[in-house]
Amino acid sequence: MQRKIPPFLLSKRNTILWMIFVFFFTILFLNIYHPFNSISWLESSKQLSQTQIFFTTLLLVSCGIIILIMSRFIMFLLKNRIYLTYFTYSIWIIGEIILMSVMYALMVKIEVKDAPDFFSIAPIIMLYVSLILFLPYTVSWLYLSLQDKKLHLARLVQMSKYIEEENYFAIQPDKLNLIHFNDDKGTLRLSIKFNNLYYIESSDNYVNIYYENKGKIARFLLRRSLKSIEESYIDYPLARCHRSYIVNINKVKVLRKDKEGIFLDLDYMDLPDLPISKTYSEQVIKLFYQ
Repeated sequence: MQRKIPPFLLSKRNTILWMIFVFFFTILFLNIYHPFNSISWLESSKQLSQTQIFFTTLLLVSCGIIILIMSRFIMFLLKNRIYLTYFTYSIWIIGEIILMSVMYALMVKIEVKDAPDFFSIAPIIMLYVSLILFLPYTVSWLYLSLQDKKLHLARLVQMSKYIEEENYFAIQPDKLNLIHFNDDKGTLRLSIKFNNLYYIESSDNYVNIYYENKGKIARFLLRRSLKSIEESYIDYPLARCHRSYIVNINKVKVLRKDKEGIFLDLDYMDLPDLPISKTYSEQVIKLFYQ
C-alpha cells in the first residue's frame, strides 16, 4: 500500500477518458437496472415520466462528475508535490465518494417530502454510491492498466530491435574479420582473414581458394561445390561473377569492358583477370558501384 501509484493513473488523457466512461456507464446503469431502487424516490415523490427520470439522473450524475473534475484537477496540481501511494490514492477516492454522498443526501433532503433525517440517509447513499461506482472504477482501472502494459511492451520490443540492430552493426566488422571454410562433410579446413581472400575457383567437386599469406598468393584445395559456397556466405561481400568464380568484391580494383567481354582486375599483380558472364554481370556491377 506504500508503493507509488503507476503514472498512468495521473495521466491527463487517461483521467479524461476515465471520467467520460464513468459518466456514461453510471447514467446507463441507473436507468436500465435501477440498482438498489436508487431512483425510486423520483418515481414515487415526483411522479415523473421515464424521459424526465432520465434527464434527472443525467443532472445528478453530472453534479457528481463535477465533484470528480474538481478533485482530479487538485490531484493533478499536487501530483509533483505529494507522494501518492496506493493508500493515499484510496483515501482520496473515499473522500470523493463522501463528498458526492453528502451532496446527494442534501438534494434528497431538500427535494423529497418526509425524507428521513440527513444522518440517516447519508450512510445509505454513501453505500449506494460506492457500490454503483465500484464496477466502472474497476473496469477502467483494468483497461488503463492493460493499455499501459501494452505500451510498455511495445517500447520494450522497439528497444529490443534497436539493441539488436546496434549489436549487429557492432558485431558485423568482427564477423567479417575472419571467414571459415568447411568441407562437404562439415569439417573445418581453413580460417583466414576475410580481407586476405581474393577469389574462389571451381574445380569439379572441389574449389580452389586464393588468399594472401605472408605477402604471397596461396591456394587451398577444398572438397566442396562452388554453389554451396555461394549459398553459405550470402552475408559476406562475395559475388558470383562466373559459373567458375566467386570474387571478394572488396578486392576488385577495376571493372573493365573490352571486345572479349567484361573482366575484373584484382588488387594483386600476379592474379589473373576474372571474367564476368552475362548471367551475373548485373549483380556484380551493382555491387561494385555500391
